[in-house]
Amino acid sequence: MTGEAVNPKAYPLADGQLTITILDLVQQAFNFKQLKKGANEATKTLNRGIAEFIVMAADTEPLEILLHLPLLAEDKNVPQMKVQIQQLKDAIEKLLI
Repeated sequence: MTGEAVNPKAYPLADGQLTITILDLVQQAFNFKQLKKGANEATKTLNRGIAEFIVMAADTEPLEILLHLPLLAEDKNVPQMKVQIQQLKDAIEKLLI
């Protein structure tokens, strides 16, 4: 994680090792064409009952864009975690190359 301040609302925040594991999971989902990107797509998959895991960027501005997702994920019993945005962007860019 970088020294940048992360919004305290970004909870739970993944540590370094968990972030690596989550990004591996994101890569597998991409390879199997099961990765959905964006708050709207995440909301749709949660409402349809097909979401298995939600990964959110911890330093999204404004964070309020994502704050409905943890509540919805909890209602649907879907695990969710927040990771540093730069690590998430780097991983997704590597997948798209």
